[in-house]
Amino acid sequence: MTIMKESPLNSARLYWIFQFFGWGLFYIFYTVVATYLNGYQWHIMIGYMNTVVVGFILTHLYRKYITTHNCENYGLLKLSGFVLTASFIIAIVWAGIVLPINSMFFPTGKESEMTVVFGIILVFNLAIVVVGWSLMYFLFKFFMNFKSSEVEKWRLEAAVKDAELIALKSQINPHFIFNCLNNIRSLVIENPEKSRDMITHLSDLLRHSIQFNNKEKVSLEQELEVVQNYLNLESIQFEDRLRYRLEIKPETLELQIPPMAVQLLVENAIKHGIANLPKGGEVNIKSYLDNQALVVEVLNTGQINNTTKGAGIGLKNASDRLNLIFGKLSGLEISNFNSEMVVAKFKIPLT
Repeated sequence: MTIMKESPLNSARLYWIFQFFGWGLFYIFYTVVATYLNGYQWHIMIGYMNTVVVGFILTHLYRKYITTHNCENYGLLKLSGFVLTASFIIAIVWAGIVLPINSMFFPTGKESEMTVVFGIILVFNLAIVVVGWSLMYFLFKFFMNFKSSEVEKWRLEAAVKDAELIALKSQINPHFIFNCLNNIRSLVIENPEKSRDMITHLSDLLRHSIQFNNKEKVSLEQELEVVQNYLNLESIQFEDRLRYRLEIKPETLELQIPPMAVQLLVENAIKHGIANLPKGGEVNIKSYLDNQALVVEVLNTGQINNTTKGAGIGLKNASDRLNLIFGKLSGLEISNFNSEMVVAKFKIPLT
């Protein structure tokens, strides 16, 4: 699974969209309020436009200062003090620019009424606007940083998952080949013809293994080809001691599973079940659909008890790979099916 990193341009583009959109709304709001209270007066509209343009420029310069000095990394207390101080400084500069321009170019005839008290009130009002702008900006940055950290987290989790899958594959293939070669070695002198047949089946198995090696999933039908070759191999060694049958529902054949998952269960059933019984036994492979999930069962003659040794690395790896690829809902279980049979089962959700 590949996760693309977010382009830095996305953040800059969003900033400009919000900057233009936000100040546009600010202008519309105040002109509507002014028109409602005082009626339409063109010089008031232009005066508010002047105020908005200066505010737009000052807040942009404010943002440049924030990014240059990494103010986004301040702690909450320090950031609060910084925002309050910066807001009043910007408000004073803002009022110092806007008032003279509006008085000179857009006179209202009431300039004499602009007392010190009016100037202080204006500075406080503009400071509140800057504080609001700061709150929205830092919340926006917090959201973007949180989103980036989540993307990075998912990317790292995907990398870990891929590394774990590669590690598990590197363990599974040598483990499987080692078992097959041991079986062939036991027949080389005793029955050369059977050993040649086993080598043929092993060759087919290795071919499938190489084809599947770089795949995360294969169809159940492809997996059963591997299983059939493996059972042919083991049947040569065990002869009449090994009996097997497949009960596969046709609608499950095209569904996807991890490669070698069923084969590992079959190998475990034979190695830890059938091989320990003097009279041998039976392996039954089933697949069916149940509650929007593919269920695969491998039953074998035998019993799990306190003296039974662990199923080994193959079964553990099969369980780990299922969990990595399909999540916890796919958990593999092994238990006594009845007084004569053991069942290993895994489930893969279809949605």
